[in-house]
Amino acid sequence: MRYWWQFLLVLKHCLVGMMLIPAIVFARDPLSVELPEVDIIPGATWYRMGERMALNGVPMSVKMFTYPGRIEDVEQYYLSEMRVKGHGKLKQTRLREQVILGYQLGEYQYSIQMQIGRGGVEGKAMVTPSALNFKPSMKTTLPVPPRSQVLSKVESLDAGRRAETLTVNAGFDAGYVADFYLDQLTRDGWQLFSRGGNGENSAVLSFQRGAELLQLTAKGLQGNNSRKCQFLINWVK
Repeated sequence: MRYWWQFLLVLKHCLVGMMLIPAIVFARDPLSVELPEVDIIPGATWYRMGERMALNGVPMSVKMFTYPGRIEDVEQYYLSEMRVKGHGKLKQTRLREQVILGYQLGEYQYSIQMQIGRGGVEGKAMVTPSALNFKPSMKTTLPVPPRSQVLSKVESLDAGRRAETLTVNAGFDAGYVADFYLDQLTRDGWQLFSRGGNGENSAVLSFQRGAELLQLTAKGLQGNNSRKCQFLINWVK
């Protein structure tokens, strides 16, 4: 969970980018798939977001970087890199202050996203597999309340430990969702060790089962008389 909140800030961009990627069906564990490295512009500081990751069942590698210079320099660096490789499909997009470079080469899709931040150019470099028959999967062994929709499933392997995070829209308030998981998880051997929130509009529950940890964070959706909520489950296995 080291970089979890940072990852939430970029998750929607990953989801949008993946909608443009032709896809492949993986019969094996997506966290076992080897992906090529993405070069980071010289002079930048960077870190990898997890040793291995998968979004909706698709393996992906994400590196976050900060470059103390101009965004034009970063853009030109990656455009030059992509053109040197050749034979790929290059796509360049600008969304307000954000620059997105996409490049498909062989069996892989590369994406560089950048914008101006406090410390210079803040960006992320991603690579995912690409092919013709992609079939995303958000299947989970965790219970999900009725009238709920799983929006995304993120899997990761970091320091030898697996984690799974679900983002879910529920047709009930946060209090109902909290009670649902308290009942379901207790039946499955989990022990509650922390509970917070104000009932209907927010809830935070933390559970432990042996070495496993699970946290539920639910928040009511905005709107007149809304009885719905969105919640995150982060499960460290």
